[in-house]
Amino acid sequence: MLLPRVLTALFGIPVVLLLIKAGGPAYAVFVFTVIALSLYEFATLMKLGAKPVQVPTLYAFGLLLPAALYFDHYSAAQSGGDNFTGFVLALTIVGTMTYELFSPKKYLERIGLTLLGIFMISWCMFHLVAIRGLQPDGLGLTVMLIVTVWIMDTAAYFLGKSFGRRQLSSISPKKTWEGAAAGFIAAVATALGIGHYMGTVSPAFAAGAGVLIGIFGQISDIAESMLKRAVGVKDSSNLLPGHGGILDRFDSYIFLAPIIYYYAVFAR
Repeated sequence: MLLPRVLTALFGIPVVLLLIKAGGPAYAVFVFTVIALSLYEFATLMKLGAKPVQVPTLYAFGLLLPAALYFDHYSAAQSGGDNFTGFVLALTIVGTMTYELFSPKKYLERIGLTLLGIFMISWCMFHLVAIRGLQPDGLGLTVMLIVTVWIMDTAAYFLGKSFGRRQLSSISPKKTWEGAAAGFIAAVATALGIGHYMGTVSPAFAAGAGVLIGIFGQISDIAESMLKRAVGVKDSSNLLPGHGGILDRFDSYIFLAPIIYYYAVFAR
């Protein structure tokens, strides 16, 4: 299991870093692809667990929302602006409710799970594009986030496997407090190191980012595991050998993308 994991990382990491460096439409298309595949995996998980979800609505508004955000330059509402995002947000609520009204069997749970998928995946993950678009250091902040999560996950996995004794959560039986502590320390140290190398953020900002990544990245990971546990599956798919699916690989960014974006906006 380790060899496919390593080989996938060796191929995937340089590609992702090149796309981050390119920025612009190329990076946006990459994030949109991650969102689209994640929506598909979410719908598949719900189907496997016999959970009701509006698949057409999930895909339609799940893709319209990040597109609207992109063309609105990441703003949900602008005075005198195009306001695509505000329109799509309202349409998402109206659309999901209307879809259910005309369904043969009506489930309030289906509305809730559909909206969960749209906002958890599309809204939250789009902030990866928004972080890259921050000026003047969107590139450095994106690299800090992506690389810090990679190193945090690696430290938590290997050190937790070697030294872990106390279970962190019943949702993920293999995760331990020792592994979580190792991941947290690695996140803070990596963020400080990248922040120093960037030279455009203060040590205090970098340390704060590391703390947020070390805490909420691991919580986000467990939150995605909660979804899988609820439907009785181990991985969201088998798309990435050794890593599971796209949701499994990008689960930490579900919470982190908006948290780090707004941290950067408010704290700098």
